[in-house]
Amino acid sequence: MIVIQLAGGLGNQMFQYALYLQLKSLGKTVKIDDQAGFVQDEQREAMLGLFGIDYERATPEELTKMLDSSPQLWHKVRRKLCGRKKKSYLEEDRRFQPKILEWDDIYLDGYWQTEKYFADVTGKVREAFDLDRLLAHMEQIAGENPRAVIGRWYDKITAIESVSVHIRRGDYLLPKNETLYGGICTESYYEKAMERMRQKYPGCRFYLFTNDKEWAKRWIADLADAEIVDMECFGALRDYAEFALMGGCRHNILANSSFSWWASYLNKNPEKTVLAPEQWLNGWDCTDIYRDDMEKVHV
Repeated sequence: MIVIQLAGGLGNQMFQYALYLQLKSLGKTVKIDDQAGFVQDEQREAMLGLFGIDYERATPEELTKMLDSSPQLWHKVRRKLCGRKKKSYLEEDRRFQPKILEWDDIYLDGYWQTEKYFADVTGKVREAFDLDRLLAHMEQIAGENPRAVIGRWYDKITAIESVSVHIRRGDYLLPKNETLYGGICTESYYEKAMERMRQKYPGCRFYLFTNDKEWAKRWIADLADAEIVDMECFGALRDYAEFALMGGCRHNILANSSFSWWASYLNKNPEKTVLAPEQWLNGWDCTDIYRDDMEKVHV
């Protein structure tokens, strides 16, 4: 049996579930641990249910056996004397590792951020994460006003040459994250990407999706062809609403974030242009996260 840990935000969880589908297609017994990854991450939780999908969950007994975490006294003594004998693997780097698809009897802890981990089941992945179904589920949950709000936005972005611009600030700006994310998706990056879109699609309109709307308002104050998408009325469903609208735009400018990676992947426009920063993370080789339909922007 293989157990995949669910962790991180929506985009990361989608990569983990995509690997789950790939391993299932290979005839393996695969389950998901959707508890451990959030024990020390109070801001996040399992988020895939709104897509209308489900998965087999590892039982506490299975996890205890695989991670050698029994609370019984003699197990504690054995671990103290001989060390823990857990069957787990922590993702070593961000490159595609084919060996992952060959293993069995393992607990997988990582993000697996590349299409190569689900290359054989892309159809199943797109079906699982269908944006139209996501919108339908949201409308069932949301009240009358939020439904009307998302409808108006969706009608606008699907009727014109729309370009999503994902700007992630917030936690990316914290001192502890500066080494990993700093200096990549700068204002210069977005300005150059937007200008490339203007040249390619004269008259296009930019829709900004960001977790720092006050900063964004100041940044685009003088731009007549850009506006900020605000889904605050959806409350806890805000991220889903913005994700669906981002994927509904005809073209996409990405942040170095799995959130906008997936929105652009699910974008159904066969002629879409997807622009991404030429570097994804500082200090890591993230070559495999780039798809054939992504163009890198050099700053």
